[in-house]
Amino acid sequence: MLTRDCHPAPGPSPDRQWRSGGAIATCQPMLDRRVFLSGLGLALCPSVVSATVPASPWSRDLKSSARLIAGASTGSGAGLLLSAGLEITLEPGTKTYWRTPGDSGVPPHFDWSGSTNLAEVTVRWPAPMRFPDGNGFSIGYKHAVILPLDIVARDPAAPVVLALKLDYAVCEQVCIPAKAEASLRLGAGPAADPALGERIERSRDLVPTREAQGLGLKVTGIDRSGPRPVALLTAIVSTNDGTVDLFAEGPDSRWALPLPDALDDDGPVRRFRLDLDGVPRGADPLTQPLTFTLVAGARAIETTLTLS
Repeated sequence: MLTRDCHPAPGPSPDRQWRSGGAIATCQPMLDRRVFLSGLGLALCPSVVSATVPASPWSRDLKSSARLIAGASTGSGAGLLLSAGLEITLEPGTKTYWRTPGDSGVPPHFDWSGSTNLAEVTVRWPAPMRFPDGNGFSIGYKHAVILPLDIVARDPAAPVVLALKLDYAVCEQVCIPAKAEASLRLGAGPAADPALGERIERSRDLVPTREAQGLGLKVTGIDRSGPRPVALLTAIVSTNDGTVDLFAEGPDSRWALPLPDALDDDGPVRRFRLDLDGVPRGADPLTQPLTFTLVAGARAIETTLTLS
């Protein structure tokens, strides 16, 4: 595909947020000239597509496909925030992973270094689910997902060319490494395709918020009787919420906390047990801020707690 022939110049290693390193994407179009002349294709690299194009071409792998889609901007001038989405589709029976993959699996890795006029991009994560994966449980998505993207331009008066090289994993019985490349030009204004813009906003509604009516989480005890401390947490949910689950993350990627064990399976009060394993050497898990994502049906909150 065309996106496979674009090679961004080396740039800084990305994390959840990426800040501009000044790298410029270069492309080598591979389209047949006859296709161009007949109007059956676009003889443009993805990095120079028109601002009116609402989505990049699909970048296909063995069991999945990915593309970038454009949303509507908000604000103006120095407060301009551009919106896009990373859409990933999966073949039936497969799954892909959240930012913290659980007992096994590989989190997505984003490389934005081929972008131009990009100051910052933040990936927003819709609430995930846990699923059996080998001898344990992993965290991710079992259906198509759109990860909303918040984008800040270096120069708000100029368009941003958002270029992505994505490494991720798609699993059925065996995990398969997957790659995707996509690029899209973004500017201020409404979504080029209102339907795609609405889909991005619906995915934003699935991203955990800091608080939600009827949802809460607190630490209710620490068990120090074993080789490692165990945290006891209590979640408050609404009786009409669906499946309830809890995920825990450490302060940085060196932490590999296990999934909390649910001690209750119904009612408005749900208790969880978190074995404080997977802690970096020398770190005290009871004094470090941990991030918890509480999912209750279609609602979710993300909160930071210190256990002691």
